[in-house]
Amino acid sequence: MTKLFRVNWVKNLMPGIFLIGYTIGTGSLTAMSKAGANYGTDLLWAVLLSCFITWYLINFFSRFTMATGMTAMEAYKKHIHPAYSWGLWGALSIIIFSALIAMIGLLTDVLLVWCKETWQLSLNRRVVGIILALFVYGLILVGNTKRFEMMLSVMVAFMGLAFIGSAIYFFPGFKVILKGFVPSMPAVAEGSDNSSMSILAGMVGTTVSVFSFLIRSGQVKDHGWTMDDWETQKRDAVFSSVMMFVLSAAVMLTAASTLHMTEHKMNHIKEMIPMLKPLFGPLALFVFTVGIMSAGISSHLPNMMVIPWLADDLSGNTRNTRTLNKRVVLCVLTIISMLGVFMTRPVFLLLLSQAGISIVMPMALLGLMYLSAHCIKQQEYRLKLIEWGILGLISCFSLFMSYQGIRGLLKDLIG
Repeated sequence: MTKLFRVNWVKNLMPGIFLIGYTIGTGSLTAMSKAGANYGTDLLWAVLLSCFITWYLINFFSRFTMATGMTAMEAYKKHIHPAYSWGLWGALSIIIFSALIAMIGLLTDVLLVWCKETWQLSLNRRVVGIILALFVYGLILVGNTKRFEMMLSVMVAFMGLAFIGSAIYFFPGFKVILKGFVPSMPAVAEGSDNSSMSILAGMVGTTVSVFSFLIRSGQVKDHGWTMDDWETQKRDAVFSSVMMFVLSAAVMLTAASTLHMTEHKMNHIKEMIPMLKPLFGPLALFVFTVGIMSAGISSHLPNMMVIPWLADDLSGNTRNTRTLNKRVVLCVLTIISMLGVFMTRPVFLLLLSQAGISIVMPMALLGLMYLSAHCIKQQEYRLKLIEWGILGLISCFSLFMSYQGIRGLLKDLIG
């Protein structure tokens, strides 16, 4: 294997690494940890199913853009209706707002715990949160698509070392793991801050994320991929989906072997610390902080950019974060994210955001299925009967999780 071949091989995986960093963020870690703490390994089947669906839909959204030259959002506007595309954009923006607020709150809590336990420093939560939000804003201003991909690859590496290492140490045994792959719906966990359906919808929502698929569609166009690059795209999709499963399962297994065994229910970010403490001892807080901060920033960066990115798709503009208008929009989003320092339940808000993603997912998926039937003209690129059948099953699953997400949200908000 020549050096040039290795460099090109890694370079071609960068879009997949970007998706891993975006999908496996603090929201995903929170959802998987909460599921593991409350239900052990009972929901491993949902993680596996979600990652399989993610792999399939990455291919689906990528093929549409490679065959038509349009991103999904462009096609929604041009071939369905502008109200449909902008309505979807508005719903996604609301979800992003809550995710940005929750993310800064969570990451601020992690830094405060680390400073308190390591150096006995009691810092002001609001000041730390504002500085953190401004730091992320600075990263965006100096970055571009390729630089973001490189930054996220480093963060994914740190995150993987932290959580895969802990999962290996706390390995519960093959019998326990295999039991988790048997589909079952868990009972309500007493003392939990959320209903089981809300947690399940949050898990699925953070993995089968409509944002990931819409971003992927834009990535394909940005990288200039056509159907001649189909093999490269497929390899990239497999890599990202497998790593999503490995990282998600690692977090769940660690929580199941620590918090669940001691009957702890995770309702605050600080309660994740015992997951790593038995393994790393005095270094537990440092490893925890590196893993969570890497995961958080790797998803917060794209979250900040996804609203203007999708707006560019709808307006037919080139993605660029350095124009004056974009900087103003990003500045407003940064100010919105600072609201997280005033939130006392960031985990709850983040899970609501993840459940909200599962509610919006059917709109994007069904819309692209309709467009695939009408916009892909080349016979060899059109969907086959079996592919329509798989997409139909995924649509039913998406609608079911959307229903469960609505039920969970109503129960949590009303109750």
